[in-house]
Amino acid sequence: MMLASEVNHTSPDDMASLFQPDSLLPVQYFENFRTKVQTEPEKRLMLAVLEDALVCFQKHFSSRGGRGLRLFRETEEWIFRGDNGQPFSFANICEVVGFDAEYMRQGLLKWREKKIADLTLALSQIEPEETAKQPRQIPEMPRRPETRSRMIGLEV
Repeated sequence: MMLASEVNHTSPDDMASLFQPDSLLPVQYFENFRTKVQTEPEKRLMLAVLEDALVCFQKHFSSRGGRGLRLFRETEEWIFRGDNGQPFSFANICEVVGFDAEYMRQGLLKWREKKIADLTLALSQIEPEETAKQPRQIPEMPRRPETRSRMIGLEV
């Protein structure tokens, strides 16, 4: 139990200030909240774009034509382009998700060199006569004489 002499005496103006709302703009309030909640989906999207590009680069590396080769070339151009002006450029995405873009590029170049060496070695081990062989031709089946009845589709 407090005695009346122990209670701090505050002026009525000081008491009123305790119950007044803070002068905080909604933008100021939501700015802190927004940076924590809304940037995570954007980072996840950027990480998914980066992951898809790396998978596409490796999957379609040895494509010889068509859609696969087109995808590889587009992905390779996007990864190795020096343009950082676009929000979804390779370098900007790497920076946002916390990767070093140059380190990743160097890793992809080393991966590509190793794959080329592996493919070259595999091709050199194929016997020359196997590569010179003509594709095996399937012999043509002799035709059976066809006789037809008066009814369509019935053979006699």
